Order: sequence, then C-alpha cells, then structure tokens
Amino acid sequence: MINDNDNSPITQLPNALTLCNITMGLSSIITASFGNFTLAGLLIIIGAIFDRLDGHVARKYRVTSEMGKQLDSLADVITFGLAPAISIFLLSFTDTIVLGFFMTVIFVTCGAYRLARFNILNYQDVFVGMPITAAGFLLALLTLFQTQMVIIHPYLTAVGMLLLSYLMVCKREIKKV
Repeated sequence: MINDNDNSPITQLPNALTLCNITMGLSSIITASFGNFTLAGLLIIIGAIFDRLDGHVARKYRVTSEMGKQLDSLADVITFGLAPAISIFLLSFTDTIVLGFFMTVIFVTCGAYRLARFNILNYQDVFVGMPITAAGFLLALLTLFQTQMVIIHPYLTAVGMLLLSYLMVCKREIKKV
C-alpha cells in the first residue's frame, strides 16, 4: 500500500482511471436526460471498463490506497447506481413516475449501502452480496435491450430492479472471479 500523499504519475494512474469512470457515469446521466438512452447505456459499459482497469493497474503496480478505495466506491455509486437507475427511470417509468421514483431510490440506496458494507468488511475471495458494478451493468444492458429490441413493461422492470437491489444487500457470498 502506498502513502496517499505520493503524487508520482504511476501512483495517480488508478485514481485518474477512476475519475474517467465518474466522467462516464455523469455523461450517461446527462445523455439520458436528453433521451439518448443507447449512448447512456454504452457510457455505463465504458465506465465498467475504466472501473476494471483502475483496480487492475492499482494491483499490478502495488499502488493501492485508502483514498483510491473510497474514490472507487464513490465512482461506483455514480456510474453503476445513479446512472443506470436514472436511465431506466427516464426510459421505462414515464407513465408510472411514482413507481419509477421508488425503484430508483431503492436501487441507488441499496447500492450505496452495499458499497459502504464492502468498504468496512475484509473478505478476500468472496463478495458479500452482488457488487453494484454487476447490478448497474445489468441495468445498462436492460437499457440497451429496450432501445434496440422491445420496451419491457414498467412492472417487470420494477421487479428486476427490486431483485437486483435485494441481491446487492443480501448476505450471500459470491466467489470472486
């Protein structure tokens, strides 16, 4: 683990990649607000690539830090919590706004809770509950599916969001791959 005050370029690369992840999440939210749900979903997927790279680079160069861990969790709430939930809300719940509001709040708060729990637990080979990255990625795929194939009924989307929310906060252990 490195000192959080080390500012050499290689030590800052994982954080720079995490900031790219945040940028993808925020860009997805803005893009969805203008109705371009295909691009919004793709930006979340690109955010997942940055999320994977930041951890890989940090481990490869042994430059993990507490700052990086916290920044990564904040990025995950934006890119895999807020961005896919808002995209689905704007795409799927136009006629059922109250339902969409509750599903969005539940999904994001469960994701934030799961990340907070992850940050204080010290499991090496397992996740406890579904990672928010996986849940958000699945919502992004649902967004892309709906823009390219067929619109899914809002009640079915709500059931899917509830299931993903539950899977994030449940205490089931999932082996890391």
